[in-house]
Amino acid sequence: MPSTRFWLAVGTRQNWHTAFDYGGMWGLKATQRHYWERLTENTDVVFFYSTLPVGGVVGYGLIRTKLQQRSPLWHDELIRNEIIWPLRFEFDVLSCLAPNQWENQRVVLPELKARVRGGFQALEGALAEEIMRALPEAIPENLALTAPVGLRAKLPLVGRESSVLPADPHDRTQALLVEIGRLQRYLADSEYPLENRRVDVVWRRVQRSVPSYVFEVQVAGNITEALGKLKRAFDLWNSNIFLVGKQEHRAPFNELVQGTFHEVQNRLQFIELNQVEELHQRKRAYREFEGELGILA
Repeated sequence: MPSTRFWLAVGTRQNWHTAFDYGGMWGLKATQRHYWERLTENTDVVFFYSTLPVGGVVGYGLIRTKLQQRSPLWHDELIRNEIIWPLRFEFDVLSCLAPNQWENQRVVLPELKARVRGGFQALEGALAEEIMRALPEAIPENLALTAPVGLRAKLPLVGRESSVLPADPHDRTQALLVEIGRLQRYLADSEYPLENRRVDVVWRRVQRSVPSYVFEVQVAGNITEALGKLKRAFDLWNSNIFLVGKQEHRAPFNELVQGTFHEVQNRLQFIELNQVEELHQRKRAYREFEGELGILA
């Protein structure tokens, strides 16, 4: 298991508003790639430092997925119509002050004052623990500051009344993956454009984001071509990539991943068709149970 690293992300209040409004998104400049490449997904923690007039840490979160973005998101990018912070990552908020408390209750430490001008940087474990102790173990309800999008969108619960799934195994699996993505609060789409081709299913956090997850469904046809599309998706977007196929596809998949596609061996996963069915059943049952208890997020 990789050990947790701690990071300090420094930005304006306006940029943090955008980061939270879009479900948890931050970005680094191309010159900061050495930092971005060191980030460990699902392990590392990032602290949110808001510059003056706040001037302190207002929360922290768990880094989830690293992405390479090609669309403007933050105010300065939209005004200039160019990408300033292309190396992005999604995060889940673990703790944060309510926005109206930022200036009065933010965490200010002498060790941070001399460092914030350096922008994004690593933090020592002892310093990170001191900041954590000073922050609440809660997330305010009003953290999303504009119309909710992405993971914060209130999506309808997919229940037993949902539309009849296609009979064709490929189309059925596509539909199941789209439903699973939406149950997990992603924007899920099928037949998503990839240059002059299309991939079967993608999950995105927000409309302007590149896909966090990309799936190719292999029932029949050329497995090499499917893996080629997945590798291209990884090269373009740094997405998590999955081949969904029959049990008999696992052996050729393993052979190709260890050979032709060895460059994405650590990022490419194989899922069997029946596992998608099982995951969908469990996800839907779980959401229905949450609905019965009245605790849907």
